[in-house]
Amino acid sequence: MYKETRIFYPNKLKTLALLSISTIFVVGGFSLIDKEPIIGWLTISFFSLGIIVSIVQFIPNSTYLKLNHEGFEVKGLFKSNFTKWIHVKDLREGSINGNKMIFFDYTEQHRKWKKGKKLSKFLSGKEGAVQSSYNIKTKVLLQLMIDYKKDSESQFIDS
Repeated sequence: MYKETRIFYPNKLKTLALLSISTIFVVGGFSLIDKEPIIGWLTISFFSLGIIVSIVQFIPNSTYLKLNHEGFEVKGLFKSNFTKWIHVKDLREGSINGNKMIFFDYTEQHRKWKKGKKLSKFLSGKEGAVQSSYNIKTKVLLQLMIDYKKDSESQFIDS
């Protein structure tokens, strides 16, 4: 049923909002330099990163979420990670500081990122997460991921 690959790109409005807010803070940082140089330069430095990340997200294929029958690939800032459905268990919706995400734990067969999984589990209660900053609603994305995973499991059992 879910044999076709689906690709979701960053939500352009959210990316534009990040770019705008970051730019406002950078301008504000420059106005602080005379009175509070350390705070001004820290503000400029931090929010300049937000500008860079925003601009990169507008570059085609620099950032996306790809779902297929084998698993999902998350690509951000030109770096990608692929996770097989057989390594994922209990997908659920959640949030960190108001940012909606799809959380999950890895199965015992997944051997990568041992320290990262422990840290993530400590911070969020789950070992892995997929941001919900793509051009699809979080609940719809969660259901789609669950459906791909179920379809993958049924193909594995049938073979």
